[in-house]
Amino acid sequence: MSCSVSWLVIFTLMLDVVSTSDMYSSVAELERLYVKEQQVGQRLEHFLLLIKQQTEAIDHYLTELREIRSANLESRAVISNPINAFHMMRRLTISWQTVKTALETQVNVTEIVEDVLNISKSFPNDEDLSGAAFSLAQLQGAYRLNVSQLASGNVQMSDRISFASLRGLNARDCLFIGKHAFNKGFYDQAVDWISTASEVAQSESNQSATVAEIKPFLSTAIRVHDDVLEKKGPLGENWRTNPQPFKRRVKTVSGGNQSKQQRIADAKNNGRRLATDKSPVWEETEIFFRLCRGEQSRPTRLTSRLKCRHISHTQPYFIVRPLKLEEHSLVPYIAVFHDFMSDAETELFKSLAIENLERSAHGSKRSARQGVTSDKRTSKQSWVQDGSHHVIDKITKRISDSVGLNSQPSNVGSEHYQVANYGIGGRYTPHCDHGVLFQSRGQPTEFELMRGDRILTFMTYLDDVEEGGATVFTQAGVAVKPKKGMSVFWWNLMSDLSGDTSTRHGGCPVLHGSKWICNKWFHSGEQFLKRPCGNKPKSRISHPGGDAVNG
Repeated sequence: MSCSVSWLVIFTLMLDVVSTSDMYSSVAELERLYVKEQQVGQRLEHFLLLIKQQTEAIDHYLTELREIRSANLESRAVISNPINAFHMMRRLTISWQTVKTALETQVNVTEIVEDVLNISKSFPNDEDLSGAAFSLAQLQGAYRLNVSQLASGNVQMSDRISFASLRGLNARDCLFIGKHAFNKGFYDQAVDWISTASEVAQSESNQSATVAEIKPFLSTAIRVHDDVLEKKGPLGENWRTNPQPFKRRVKTVSGGNQSKQQRIADAKNNGRRLATDKSPVWEETEIFFRLCRGEQSRPTRLTSRLKCRHISHTQPYFIVRPLKLEEHSLVPYIAVFHDFMSDAETELFKSLAIENLERSAHGSKRSARQGVTSDKRTSKQSWVQDGSHHVIDKITKRISDSVGLNSQPSNVGSEHYQVANYGIGGRYTPHCDHGVLFQSRGQPTEFELMRGDRILTFMTYLDDVEEGGATVFTQAGVAVKPKKGMSVFWWNLMSDLSGDTSTRHGGCPVLHGSKWICNKWFHSGEQFLKRPCGNKPKSRISHPGGDAVNG
């Protein structure tokens, strides 16, 4: 049997099917799911009292729910912890099937049973559980978390930053997560998780999974890891390994004695890319995660000129209540307005968006116009239209005045508000906001040409995030941590309306908490009397409503 076939045999999992619900991609929906599960738990308690017969399946299921309830925590506090969220997804898929079978086999189906089964129709499916497992693996890799600590229920970033979950992960949980990491090509993390599964199995006396069961998975994961590392290198489009193998090889594989240049040439001819020939995308990914972990800082010559100040422009209400501006970068210009929205305003956006959340998509070579869903962007979003509420219109005018751009006509001068909520380990890989005129395979429509490209992004954080979730700019070396009511903005275009690639940015994985953001994109078409002009085609805009500078 070939090596590739054996991988498939040992690591057979469900196919990558796009989930119709994608519940794991939004903490807000997980919080609502948590409430539904508590309702089911209360009804099941009553059900057990009525029939005076506790089945083993239901009692086992309720043990975890009682444990959660005894902690006396709000739903946000529970679901913000990624391990707690994973446990809930497991209960509502694997454990729930046993409970459902017990309920459906009752001869006299009571109203309580019907009610419980009706609520359970909105429970997650297998794809949701798979997404939650892989998200937890991604989160561990992004922040270099200790897998053993995660298994014990401790989400720990440092000695000062840690979050305890209500319970740890058992051996089968760790094995399950390791399998998904393997199938996604994260071979280094797969070995870590499966190794931890073996350790946990020993400590729990083979209760959830046995060491003998785990050993073949671990052997295969290590062998594949070392094979991929030696043949293809530690980084590629669809794989990742450690820089060093887990086991020393007796003899090299085919091509191992070739020169570095010859291996690179062969890999290119075969459509592969080696780590010895790193692409800009992978170099950017490394920078992205270093910024997310706070491991990369900018030189003093770039930060010494940054300022914090109050600005009032020419609007009377800015004189009474000046804007609190803090600069994060001058080239490109990136700044924040502190306390831009009140708590009531941020809650209004969330309340208008939460009922219509749908999985966020992103552009791709296959389907740029409609977008695709993938692990590159794990969130759900909704659109809040200008004119939908009188407070929304006031905020739109405030944003327009603060950056000196036209927001009207609606959805022309600026787009409607995009409100997004991130899920378990929710993130968005680095990208640019400009280029919307050229995302379609055909020519831009007349409306798109008239509206123009996205000249400015104005993003507001609608909630605090306990840890993670920063917005980082990989080329500027900037990391902005979320703070409720704070807005960050940047100019996407040069003075000649060409795209500024130095504005590439991404959303770091959310380690603990629920990240809500609100985006307002201004387009260039309606800004011909507003946008600053520079004395060179590639001039950059230097500050809100200000002049352009060369850079």
